[in-house]
Amino acid sequence: MNSNISKDQQLELLDQYFVSTIEALDLLQISKQSFYSLVNREKIVRVKKGGAVLYFRDEILERAREQEFLRKKYRPFDYQN
Repeated sequence: MNSNISKDQQLELLDQYFVSTIEALDLLQISKQSFYSLVNREKIVRVKKGGAVLYFRDEILERAREQEFLRKKYRPFDYQN
């Protein structure tokens, strides 16, 4: 009997640790252009395997938490009453 984890378990692990470009854009609520700028400036790490490109979920979630602070800092007029 093989002790490897099932494909479903592998997909769950993959989903637990990584996000796709579309998922990252949705979590960050930024444009593709802004996102790729962050990737090109190495503010976000891109993981490539063959044709697949993924991003670390924890890194994207941390960036999303920072987004509100950054928006208030650089776009204070958006937060005025």
